Amino acid sequence: MDIKKQLDALDWIYSLAKGSEPRGVYIPQKPLLKDSETSGVFRELIPEQAGVRSEALLNMFGNISDEHGIFPHLAVVLRNGSLIAKTEWLPYELKTPHVSHSMCKSITSMAVGIAVSEGLLSLDERLAEIFPDKMPDKPTENVKAITVKHLLTMSSGSSFNEAKALMTSDDWAEKFLAADTLFPPGERFHYNSLNTYMLSAIICRRAGTSLSEYLGKRLFEPLGITDFYWEKCPHGIEKGGWGLYMGILDYAKLGQLYLDGGVFRGIQLISAEWIAESTSKKISVDNVDRDGYGYQIWILKNGLGCLFSGMFGQNVYIFPKRNMVIAINSGSSGIFPQGRLLNIVTEFITNDKNFRDTPINNFLYFNSANLKNALANAKFGNFISEKNSLAERLKRSILKIKNNSEIPPAAAILSGHEIIFENNHAGILPILIQVMNGNFESGIKSAAFFIKNEKLIMRVSDGEEIHHIPLSFSEAPSYTYFEKRGDIFRVGNFAALTLDEDEIPVLKITLCFTETSCVKILKFIFGTEEVILKLREIPELYSAISDASGMFLPALGNTVRKTLEAVMETDIAEYKIKNFLEPNIRGKIKNII
Repeated sequence: MDIKKQLDALDWIYSLAKGSEPRGVYIPQKPLLKDSETSGVFRELIPEQAGVRSEALLNMFGNISDEHGIFPHLAVVLRNGSLIAKTEWLPYELKTPHVSHSMCKSITSMAVGIAVSEGLLSLDERLAEIFPDKMPDKPTENVKAITVKHLLTMSSGSSFNEAKALMTSDDWAEKFLAADTLFPPGERFHYNSLNTYMLSAIICRRAGTSLSEYLGKRLFEPLGITDFYWEKCPHGIEKGGWGLYMGILDYAKLGQLYLDGGVFRGIQLISAEWIAESTSKKISVDNVDRDGYGYQIWILKNGLGCLFSGMFGQNVYIFPKRNMVIAINSGSSGIFPQGRLLNIVTEFITNDKNFRDTPINNFLYFNSANLKNALANAKFGNFISEKNSLAERLKRSILKIKNNSEIPPAAAILSGHEIIFENNHAGILPILIQVMNGNFESGIKSAAFFIKNEKLIMRVSDGEEIHHIPLSFSEAPSYTYFEKRGDIFRVGNFAALTLDEDEIPVLKITLCFTETSCVKILKFIFGTEEVILKLREIPELYSAISDASGMFLPALGNTVRKTLEAVMETDIAEYKIKNFLEPNIRGKIKNII
């Protein structure tokens, strides 16, 4: 990597901490997505009909919702191919496609398995043979030795990763093949999403079509997966290792397909040999939760099964011994928060008392009704239990809001007022989305409130754009579409007016970007002369920064990396980053009636 690229990388990271907008022309990546099919996808049974105790499932869901930092969005549980439990933590909905992050690496692996069975490629083929036109003039011996299998097992050793890819619009395949290697291919495991991107590029080259079209005809259409979207690189190739949006029931279908040995309705969509190979340990990993890595699939410890896994808690667990699939989408604060989430699921799966091999006949329908009722009333950020907590009952009594069209009297007072903010670099779009998509904000200028159609509307001036967000003060969320420079996001929200411990009025708005892992929380604190707007996010990026350093720092040269590490350890750097990720901005109130 030349010195100019090193300096560009350093400037890019500093620009985030300073809040300045990186240079470059933005290419929209997130279109308006269609709803996924949810009716009739699986046969639905009460858990006991499939030999599972409802109270055990309720306990598992309760532990997941109660655990700090997991922030679940959606979950479905399958046994013997039937749907026995499902829940959506509103405003998240089963019908809404959800980002997979790295979970889709396992789906790209499926494409490779199909291509191998069709004779389009072999695992021992070298990239130099597949991409002779993209090889550098003087490739290193390590680069010449990289095979398809090295990509599948994350052992290519390439130093060109997703952080570098986000910084360039050049040909990613050429960059990958020209990059230095950290070790001889196959020597050890080194997680790198560009390995998966190269698998996507291989499919495109050998099949003569896009990865989406290739999988669409051979896998997605037979499974009834019709509405999905996969982001592409600047040269039009699906990213492979990230950027796929699909419904959670569709993710569960793919898990069930692997549980069934690649057979769907009597048709062999993926060979049983590939599934057996891809879900067996191929390389060791340094991880307390997982035993190893197969072909873009994580292998669980103690022979429990395998896992399709994406950051911030996008998971499909496959448990052959229980004949079960559990799919979960969430916005966890850890980049790979397997620890407690996996422990909760494992505690449920390994407890023999929770299961029977045959239907449970002698059971209390009260338990299954409790489960169904609790899951039907799930709400983002709230604890799932068979009874509402005292705090929840008190909150509902205080607010006394039942109908979504009602506006609390205190909220109505906001109508006709606008808050003009000082110069800032904070935006409504979550920082994680800004960074991953390169769609950077330029700052919130103002927020005005007015009533329309019995709704309190917040009008936000965000850079050069105006957004109108209808606020919900009830138990039912309000939805709107948020557009930023061509990207379109579906946003659900809850709002609440309260007093803090000093009896200062506070308006809290929780904006859930429901197709993503991201939530933006706006807290307006109304003083006598001014308003302070505190902006927070879920996932809690500041707590996840140490995890992210392993992804971003390797993108830099050794000297620049050491310099950056030293700078990041200083108090002033910590303050700047904290202020960038969790800013407080001041504003003045203006009457606009």
